[in-house]
Amino acid sequence: MGFSLSAALDARLLAAQFAEQGYVSIPSILPDENARRLHKALIEFASWNLVFNDRGKHIDLSTPQLHAMQPEKAQQLRNAIYTQASSDFQYLYHNYPIFDAHKDEQNREHVLHKFYEWLDGEEFLDFARKVTGFDDISFVDAQATRFNPGHFLATHDDVEEGKKRRAAYVFNFTRDWLPDWGGYLQLLDDDGNVRRGLRPTFNTLNVIAVPQRHNVSFIAPFAAASRLAITGWLRYGNVES
Repeated sequence: MGFSLSAALDARLLAAQFAEQGYVSIPSILPDENARRLHKALIEFASWNLVFNDRGKHIDLSTPQLHAMQPEKAQQLRNAIYTQASSDFQYLYHNYPIFDAHKDEQNREHVLHKFYEWLDGEEFLDFARKVTGFDDISFVDAQATRFNPGHFLATHDDVEEGKKRRAAYVFNFTRDWLPDWGGYLQLLDDDGNVRRGLRPTFNTLNVIAVPQRHNVSFIAPFAAASRLAITGWLRYGNVES
């Protein structure tokens, strides 16, 4: 079964919202059977990395590395991550780098890779160009993400030299997420106030213009589910990294 956009989407209306707001939130972005298939794949996926920032260096710890870590060492690591977050950019969550794995010809028959191939195809790229107004979008990257209690993504604007990002996107595959659990995609104004908080809502696509300051708020210790998504950037130029 392939992937497709829902039939009822109005790209012109969505484009007007994006132009006015700098973001757009699109519910029921995929046919329900597509969304349920991806939700199942994310729930069952086992090869997550734990990712965080170590003084400007991105760190990936694989599932075997995490399982081998003694509980006290794991707690020390988390404490160090939180300490850095108090004064510097930081993040902590699980990911699977679909884009990188796909380039390395790994797991290409997995449903997450089939979804990425559709994202990087003309149906979705043409839709993305129409909605954002950026006619030069030529490819997407992608990662699967899982935010569990204690996870977060601190404030940033997605600008990175050479990455040629036009907009960020988030396909949400979280069911029945409660507001008290945190995990909101928060768009900030120049004073650091939250101008819009987007709850992770099943089968909803959020697209935000780059640059734009935003974060993913801290997941509460009592959250009873994982915040699941497939995220990345709409990019221009040639695929280089």
